[in-house]
Amino acid sequence: MGASIVPRQLQRAFTELGHRCDLLFSEDLGGWPGNERLRFAASPSLALRAVARAWRRHGPFDVVDAVAAEASLIALARRRFPGAALIARSHGLEHLYYRELLADHEAGLLRKPWWRRGYYPLVRLAPAAAGFRRADRAILLNRRERDEVLARGWQPEGRLDLIPHGLDEARLAAAPPPDLQRGAGLLFSGAWYTGKGNIYLARAHALLLQRGLPLPLTLLGPGIGHPQAEVERYVRASFAPASQPHLTVLPRLASPAAVDAHYRRHDLLVCPSTAEGFGMVVFEALSQRLPVVATSAVGATDCLRPNTDACIVPPRDPEALADAIAQLWQNPERRRALAERGHQTVRPYTWRRAAQQTLACYAAARSARLPIR
Repeated sequence: MGASIVPRQLQRAFTELGHRCDLLFSEDLGGWPGNERLRFAASPSLALRAVARAWRRHGPFDVVDAVAAEASLIALARRRFPGAALIARSHGLEHLYYRELLADHEAGLLRKPWWRRGYYPLVRLAPAAAGFRRADRAILLNRRERDEVLARGWQPEGRLDLIPHGLDEARLAAAPPPDLQRGAGLLFSGAWYTGKGNIYLARAHALLLQRGLPLPLTLLGPGIGHPQAEVERYVRASFAPASQPHLTVLPRLASPAAVDAHYRRHDLLVCPSTAEGFGMVVFEALSQRLPVVATSAVGATDCLRPNTDACIVPPRDPEALADAIAQLWQNPERRRALAERGHQTVRPYTWRRAAQQTLACYAAARSARLPIR
């Protein structure tokens, strides 16, 4: 769960700091079952088997750091991993994500029949809760997640670590000057589904057109694993006919340099998510001095000062989103000021810093491991 860039960047930083880190991704858990819903149910047991294989081949390890649901069965088999501390990690707390899915259902944006509303909590949410309860320590991405974990009593506050994601120092060093000439309009970067606030972005764009602001909007990387023509039809279907001439739909880019080129060309990043554990695009955009409008549901906004580092609006509110975009569009000086202050705020958030905070979490977990039951 979550973008693979996070563990890969942490692994690189761990190595630079003199540590060894092995990674297990979905493909390392095995190819069966291939069906997504069945895989949700099987994933904790597949993860346990994969960790046991890695332990035999490359262990013993000092720490096992797993997404919370996968940590649930690893915790029950702790005798197989003597001496290792267990970390339950959030890549976006699934209970909050599920709550937003139900809100999307109530808003008529997608359909969640009763059997699907029961299946996901059974096979995913219950194991995630168990993983948090049984772990030595938990890593979370934002204050909303911390408040949820505390309210549910899964861990005491002293065993919770809020560790934001980081930025590549080379990308920070290559940031453009504050007076860079832009002009490509609005940029949305990410997958295209309800949790990303796609419908609210489409509605906000229609409102901007009604106000006489025909702003160009680039949608970068909205579809993965599908033909680009099919992705473009699907994305454009979310928008009103009047918006169509102003849209550009681009495929996902593998090169960070190519993504940064878009951050430097555009005038404003829009991140309208309703459920976003962190939202790397916010940090990445600010690293290239691109001003940001994001919702308060985006975890990265925890690190930013509202109306100082970024414009932060309520989720599920296309009017507020359109208002913020319009105000910034009509005030280039404010855009530049937001971009510069946001850039300076995110500069300390490097992957090396994230790795050091993670290592401190690991050390604390190892010094106070829970007794094996």
